[in-house]
This record gives sequence, structure tokens and C-alpha cells, in this order.
Amino acid sequence: MQCIRMKFKNRAAAALGVLSFCVLGLIVLGHPAFAQDFLSQSAQTSGLPQTDLIVVIARLIRAFLGILGIIFVVLVIYAGYLYMTSQGDPTKTAKAKKIISQAVIGLIIILASFAIVSFVLDALLKKPNGQIKSSPPVEKYYEPLSGALGAGIVESHYPPRNAYDIPRNTKVFITFKEPIDPASLIDGYKKALSEKDPNQAKVLNTTNVWLYETAKGKDKKLASVAVNVATNEKHTIFVFDPVDLLGDSAQNTNYTFSLQSGIKKDDGKNAFTGVYASGYEWTFQVSTKLDLTPPKVISVIPKQDANEPRNTTIEIQFNEAMDPIASAGSYLIGIGKDPLFTNIAVLGAGPKNVEGTYEISSGYQTVGFTTTDACAKDPCGDTIYCLPGNQKFSVTARAATLDPSSPPQAKLEGVSYDGLTDAAGNSLDGSGDGIACGSDQDKIACAGGAANDNYAWGFTTTAEVNSTVPQVTTLTPSVDGENIDPNKPIEIGVSTAVKSSSVNSNTASLWPDPLYKDKQGKMFAMWFDPDADNSTGKGLISIGHPAFISNAEGGYEYYPVLTQGIKSAYQICLYPATQQGGACNGADSTQPYCCNGKPSAGPCKTKKAKGILPGNE
Repeated sequence: MQCIRMKFKNRAAAALGVLSFCVLGLIVLGHPAFAQDFLSQSAQTSGLPQTDLIVVIARLIRAFLGILGIIFVVLVIYAGYLYMTSQGDPTKTAKAKKIISQAVIGLIIILASFAIVSFVLDALLKKPNGQIKSSPPVEKYYEPLSGALGAGIVESHYPPRNAYDIPRNTKVFITFKEPIDPASLIDGYKKALSEKDPNQAKVLNTTNVWLYETAKGKDKKLASVAVNVATNEKHTIFVFDPVDLLGDSAQNTNYTFSLQSGIKKDDGKNAFTGVYASGYEWTFQVSTKLDLTPPKVISVIPKQDANEPRNTTIEIQFNEAMDPIASAGSYLIGIGKDPLFTNIAVLGAGPKNVEGTYEISSGYQTVGFTTTDACAKDPCGDTIYCLPGNQKFSVTARAATLDPSSPPQAKLEGVSYDGLTDAAGNSLDGSGDGIACGSDQDKIACAGGAANDNYAWGFTTTAEVNSTVPQVTTLTPSVDGENIDPNKPIEIGVSTAVKSSSVNSNTASLWPDPLYKDKQGKMFAMWFDPDADNSTGKGLISIGHPAFISNAEGGYEYYPVLTQGIKSAYQICLYPATQQGGACNGADSTQPYCCNGKPSAGPCKTKKAKGILPGNE
């Protein structure tokens, strides 16, 4: 706090007035509880959760004491004026001295009152363990109904939380960790009918799923027939396609997507339980524009014409989120009633389609292929799947047939497409020239005279199995890092490219210590959202999260947790070694854990609560 320097002829009176003003201001503003009140008031103005009645009363009392302090300063200044203008008049001099003495007595009473009030209020505002009860700092940052992302049943979704500049013609994707009963999300869903006609149009179950303009509220949610819904064969991914464009062309519009507590898993149990029992929701901002730019490929594994060990993963990374129903599936001959996914094809000798599964991950921007041929075990005892050795392979990512009335938009085949499309339904631009010319049947001139806009490349396998162990090489923030950007994702560098689908909320998580609690002591989860990027040839794992709470606000320490479920592009489990710490090398079977850069025989524990980190039991 800065004290205003004021010029007085009578220096003693001036010094007393200024000193008293500064002392009172420092006492009032410097008190921790008052600082907390000020931050709470800021939270109120921004629309964040408000504090309780006790804190409001505290603010009023302290404001009143502050006014009394100002009155004291005014009296001292007035007395000083009388003294300086008395010109030796004993009556005026005596009056000035009397005002000053009474003002000082009043100041003593004010300070005593403030001390008593502060003691009483602090006793009311604190729990027995000394933690603030009325307004925990976490409540200022808490995003309601958010914890199920990462910590609960929601694995990922698009658009992301708090995303902006989302095009008006976007779809909404949600991936769950377990199969969901489609009837919970699709109105009138009948399993027998679905198996007879898997591409039948399906509409939204508005009892359990709400999509609405945030400003208008849930009472104005979109009707059932206003949103078409599709699901994958496992019922873990759902795509919601609004019939009409979202927002308008004149101004940006905020939308809320809300999943209600009535949603069931495929086994009939509640999808949202425990601290997540109330469901999940998030908001995103829709821009005034449409997305008419086709997606393109930015990297692949293996590289073109590479000679790779047979346990390599095949991956395609795109520059934007892709429709997961059109981009992922299985090519498994004679297994159940699974349809054969052909929008991406891996061809070996013959040529013959290699059987396996295509998985989408990393914010719906990466599709990876894993075969069904088990060939080895990694150091953690997990199965490695291999391609045939000493063989040439070709991979083709197919462009979807265009809608003749609105290219580059693809033509819907039921509720999906016959090729790859982005979140706005634009067909793949395999040539990367910015123009989508579709599939063979479109007969549109493509770049270089190609018959279609597919993306294709080839590589060769060796007879070997690569056993190189991936290691953590960089951590941002570093171990015990301080003064970090509270909004920046956690980033972990890995020595090799990683299998993107192995990076998920079970293998890469983030936890506060202690776990978040509201003012009633009820625990709630902090959301987190991991993904992977191999575009540089090495792995980069990032974990998105809400704003961290600083220690200056009575905040928390945060613990990223990586498990050996993270695999390299050759399906070898992660050893938690770091060049920064250097101590953990994963080779000592008696100390298999790496905790804050140090090897440990048991699971890692938090510093404050000394508890076992969630997911590391």
C-alpha cells in the first residue's frame, strides 16, 4: 500500500495524521481474511460462486471500522489546522489539544474493537483444523459438473471445455470409458431395430442430454428431432449432429452441453456415480462462420518407405478433430456381427486387408491401427501385436464422397460417411492442396490428375521386434516446480513416439493435494484431459486442466501421474526415467515406482496429505 504524502505546516500534526491513516489502512487491508474477502468480491463480479452470510457480515463490520478510521484522520487534520491558526490564543490551542487527545483515545478504541471483531470472526470462519470454512479458494475456480472428465466416466469430448471459435456447422463428440446404453442418449432406441438397420436415423434423448444456448437456459434446449445421434459398434463413442446450424451469423454464441444423471451404462448401472453422480456439462463458444476447409494429414507412423520392426503401430495424425464414427472401427472377419471398417485400409501381401482395430485418440486428431496377431510380451508383461514380417504394406485413408450440393461437405450415408470427414462433415483433403475432390465416384479433377483425394503411403517390415524402452525425458513444469503458468497444460517429453491410444485418463492423470472440497467439506474432482502428439518424431504428452490455485491463495500442490500403461509406438511400456532427475531408470525391480524423480519400492504418496495418489494404488 502507498501512503499519500501531504504537506503541512505543522509537522507533528501532519506526521500523526498520515501515520494514523497508513497504520489503519495497513491493518485493515493487510489482514488475510480481508484479502480473502476482496478476492471473493472479485469472484462475485465475475459470476463465480458467492460466499456465505458470515463473510458478508464481516465485510460490513470491517467497512464500518474503516469509516471510523477515516473520521479519526479528519479530526486530527482539523485539530492540526486549529493549532496552526491559533496564533497563541490559549482557548484555540486547548481546543486543538483536546480534539487530538480524544481522537487518539478513539483510535485506541477502534483498534481494540477491530482486534476483538477479527478474533471472533476468525473463530467463526474457521473449522477446528484451522482451514477456512466460509470460502475455500477452490470454490473460486470450481467448474460445476466437470469432474467426470478424466476422473470419471467421460474420456474426452469435442468441442473441448471452454473452447471458442467453434464453427456453426460443428458436431459434438463424446467418448466414454465404458459402453453406454444407447437408449440413454438416443430417443426411442431399440437394439433389435438397430441391428437390422444400423444406419437408421436416430434422434436425441432430451431427458438425459441437453444442448442449449447458455444465455437462454435449459428451458430452451434443442428438441429431440433437432439433433441426430450416431454411435459406434461398442457404444463408447456418440456423435451428436444438430440439424440446423448453431448460433447465428451476426455474433458469437455460447452453448452448454449437459449430460444428466439418468444416463445408464450398457449393463444397466448408473454411468455417473459417487462425486460425479450429478452428471457432466461444459460450455463452448460458437463463432459466426462455417467450417468449409477440408482436413488434411500432418504426420504418419511409420514414415513413407520406412523399414520398420514388425511390432510398429500404424498411426495417422490430422490437423483437426475428425468424425470418430467415420474414422474408427474394426476390420475383423467372421467375429460376431461387427461391420467391416473400410474408411482406412492396411493392405499386406496379396493385396489383402490386415485384420485389426482402428482407434481414435488425442482430441480426435489421431487414428491408430493395431493388429490381432499377438507376437511377444513387453517388459511389463503386456501383449505386443505384430504385422507379418518381411513384407510390404500400403495404407490408404479414404476421402468421403462429396455432397453435390455443398462441397467440401461429404454425403451422409445414413448417419455416417463412406470416408474420412472432420467435425464439420468436410471430406478428407488427401493431397493437402486445400481443396476436397472426394472419392473415385465424384469424378472431380484432383491435384496432379489423381482419381480421388485419398491419402496413401507404404512401408516395409523386418522380422525383428523392437524392444526399445521409452523414457520420460522432459517435464514441464519440472519436479517441485514453482511460479508456473496456472492455465498451461502439463507437458511430458518422451524419448520415442508413443502409441497415441495408450495415452488416456487411466494412464496419464492429474490430481490436486489435498483433493478438492467445498465449504461443506464435500469432495469433488478436478477434470483433466490428456493427449499425445508424435508430429516431431518423438512423443509429447500433454494434460489439460482447469486453472491451478496458487499457494499464495492457500492453494494446492499438483501431481501428474504416468503409468506403465503408456506405450511406445512399438507397444513397449514406459519406464519413468527422466534426464532431469536421473535417479529413476525403471531397471530395478525392487523399486518399480518413480516418485518426484526418485525410485520407490511402493506407490507414490502426496506431500501434504501423505496419501496414495489416485490411480497409483
